[in-house]
Amino acid sequence: MTTANRLSRNTLILLVSNIGSALLLFALSAIIGRAYGKEGLGVYSTAMAWVFPLSLIAEFGLNTLLTREIARQPERERAYLTTAVHARLWIAGGLALTLMIIAPLLSRDALLVQGIRISAPLILVLPLFGTLTAIFRARQVMWPIPWLNLGMLVAQLALTAWAVLSGGDILLLLIVNTFTSIAQLGAAWLLWRRLFHVASPTGSSSSHSITSILWQAWPFAVAAILAAVQTRLGTILLEQMADTTAAGSYAAAARFVEAGRMIPNALFGALFPALAALAQHPTALNNLFRKILGLLASFGLLAGIVCTLFASTLITLTYGSDFTDAAPILTLSMWSLLPSLLRSGIGLYWYAVGRESWVNRVTIIALLIQFVLSLLLIPAYGGQGAASAIVLTETISTILLGWPLRTHHARR
Repeated sequence: MTTANRLSRNTLILLVSNIGSALLLFALSAIIGRAYGKEGLGVYSTAMAWVFPLSLIAEFGLNTLLTREIARQPERERAYLTTAVHARLWIAGGLALTLMIIAPLLSRDALLVQGIRISAPLILVLPLFGTLTAIFRARQVMWPIPWLNLGMLVAQLALTAWAVLSGGDILLLLIVNTFTSIAQLGAAWLLWRRLFHVASPTGSSSSHSITSILWQAWPFAVAAILAAVQTRLGTILLEQMADTTAAGSYAAAARFVEAGRMIPNALFGALFPALAALAQHPTALNNLFRKILGLLASFGLLAGIVCTLFASTLITLTYGSDFTDAAPILTLSMWSLLPSLLRSGIGLYWYAVGRESWVNRVTIIALLIQFVLSLLLIPAYGGQGAASAIVLTETISTILLGWPLRTHHARR
């Protein structure tokens, strides 16, 4: 199978996983909200709000590192896997135990304290699951990922419905969530044993030191944190400098931009290991990279045109007439998708060739630019000012990130 065919197939597989997961999670939230009301959904969501950021810290960029390095050197899979698991046990296990101990300090709500403790093991389970799916991505074998994700969510949805019908409380739903996630991890491990366990030569099983692998993963961990901050910066500043109404209109528009990234995100999941595998073949790498940039530019341009023409209709149909002021925000926000996708594609290229530190430097600059532009534009233009700041920031940072490409290609 050619690289292009494999990339197309893997993108389609991940797209199915992304769309299916989004729909099932929406259905899960709807069931919880209708059955347990605002209080029950609040307990469930708040417990998860403590778990997911800590699981991101525990992940520490190791999944990105594993995807790149195993794509380059499949024979080192066992070494990286062994060290990554040990690192997970120390970091994620320590964070999970700490959260369970300090839970009473985080809330006066006894129900929420119990919910946090029930959910704390996910801080370890989620990064371990991500480690195994990183190997699947590195091997460019994507079909297990939708089966694992959708299978877990279907089981969770069914067990949640059973819990609701049998009169169980919100804590039972959190137990179901933790149990199905552990089962998903077990299924992923069994699939890895079946698919790749024999593929690693005995001589390659010696592990790296935890310190060395964490040092290698550090730039990816920083990148994840910086990206999370940049994504939320506009909303935070808008709420502080305007009001919650403006923040709500901005958030309504932002949901469409997030949806617009669903297809490209599936592509990025399949693209990164493909680029990493071609890192030692500059001509093939550059040819694939140029084609991908063309596709990303076309997609971003189409999304911008569609929202320019139909922003008002989309907003009204989705949120109602009370959100009409979000239409111009949506138009501006969607035009940020074009440079944002190009920036993501260029960033994956730099990751593949080992220049992740350059991506982080540009991201820091982008944060500073967005902060300054937001301070200047939000007081005068509100949500449209926040959206304009993002469009300008993404455009400038994409130019900066891509500036060294011509020189880099010439050297290779």
